[in-house]
Amino acid sequence: MELRVRTIGESLDPRHNSLNFLRLVLALTVVVSHAGAIAGYALPTDINGTDIAQIAVDGFFGISGYLIAGSASRNSAGRYLWQRFLRIFPAFWVCLIVTAFFFGVVAWLHHPAVPRCGITCYFHARLNSPYEYVYRNLLLQIHQNSIAGTPTRAFGVWNGSLWTLYFEFLCYLILMGLALVGLLRRRRMVLIATAALWVAIAVITFTPSLDQRFTLFTNGFAMDLLKLSVVFMVGAVIFLYRDRIPDSGLLALGCAILLTACLNWPNGQLSPALALTKSNILAPLVAYPLLWLGAHLPLQRVGKRNDYSYGIYIYGFPVAQLLLIFGVGQWGVVPYLAASVLFTLVFAVASWWAIEKHALRLKSLTLSQIPPHPTTAVGGHRASGRVRR
Repeated sequence: MELRVRTIGESLDPRHNSLNFLRLVLALTVVVSHAGAIAGYALPTDINGTDIAQIAVDGFFGISGYLIAGSASRNSAGRYLWQRFLRIFPAFWVCLIVTAFFFGVVAWLHHPAVPRCGITCYFHARLNSPYEYVYRNLLLQIHQNSIAGTPTRAFGVWNGSLWTLYFEFLCYLILMGLALVGLLRRRRMVLIATAALWVAIAVITFTPSLDQRFTLFTNGFAMDLLKLSVVFMVGAVIFLYRDRIPDSGLLALGCAILLTACLNWPNGQLSPALALTKSNILAPLVAYPLLWLGAHLPLQRVGKRNDYSYGIYIYGFPVAQLLLIFGVGQWGVVPYLAASVLFTLVFAVASWWAIEKHALRLKSLTLSQIPPHPTTAVGGHRASGRVRR
């Protein structure tokens, strides 16, 4: 009798897995890596020029591709978009406000960008004011990084993590488009398209005349979209073929080994953060090992009710910057990193309980559940109606 191989779809219970724990680890990895980098510490957090934060971001996109493909398959386009909006935008908008009117203010009061100039100089800055920081970045694409000359420390960037959210949401829209034209029900077409995208990236990377056209300084948007969307789509393909892809520890280990070997591929003078390089050509392989761990790690309770990973991700960078401004970076690498993680957790917990948890309660909201507008008298007649979206 032939032994039937269990599939990843059977093992990865959508309601009972360790993916939230893994996302928590990935978010903390980004915090530690970024904090060390902006403080100038030589942490062993890169492999041949590929920072571990980039690997963690790839991990986020791989897991997200799997989970969001399920959401796109189950929901109508409107409900899918509403749910994705609630997960990203409310906490993001509050983060912009907190950065502009808390982090920036505290930084200015401690170390003003203009000597002997009070807080009014901050609020009335002619260039990159706090108000501009909020409204110029409202739609996820980061157009302004500093506020009135702050932060005065490394890079002059308040939040170097937020840029990936724009590409995350673009990936959501790609999946919605595939669902609208019916391609999510034709998984072979999605597989072919994803494979073609992956091959295109490899061709660009191995062709110098093409590769030099896709750098951070020339077509940087296209470069980032290519790198991140292919990882996201590989996660989505794993979801679509979850009934065919085996649950295999050896396969997960093999993907991890191949990814590590590829990361050690010499890049010459190129950095994976600045260009498409050979060392990250197999980055999409990160998706399967993480999903396999999500199915098998006995940490399903971590983050099941309260998911702090998003808050950790969006607040880690400004917290680390503010600590640098207050001189905590001079205490040594361990105290500084510990303080960065601790205070980031404070903001992440506050973000979850004050914003994210309440926003997510609206995911199942329908027009029929919206209470009618109170009846009012207008010109001697009674008028009534419902609130419309």
